[in-house]
Amino acid sequence: ICRTGSTNQDMQERFQHSADTISKIFLRLLDMVVSPRFYQHYVSLPPNDIVPPEIRSNPKLYPFFQHCQGAIDGTHIDTFVPNDALTARYRNRK
Repeated sequence: ICRTGSTNQDMQERFQHSADTISKIFLRLLDMVVSPRFYQHYVSLPPNDIVPPEIRSNPKLYPFFQHCQGAIDGTHIDTFVPNDALTARYRNRK
């Protein structure tokens, strides 16, 4: 759901379970991923002084992401805002 932008309904169809079941499992997985036990064991952040070359060499990205450390696996995840009217809602979010 997070990676592909699939909806709960898409997951219902794919796994043949109800919306309630999909929501419960999704929330359990989110809780697991952010738990200290999982995070401390599987997440290793890069050193603070290293800026990824993809950011450093791109003038459109560097001013905004110069202190970015990357995502869990070191990649950047594309995101999108559904429409222009909602843009403000998505600013300054983690």
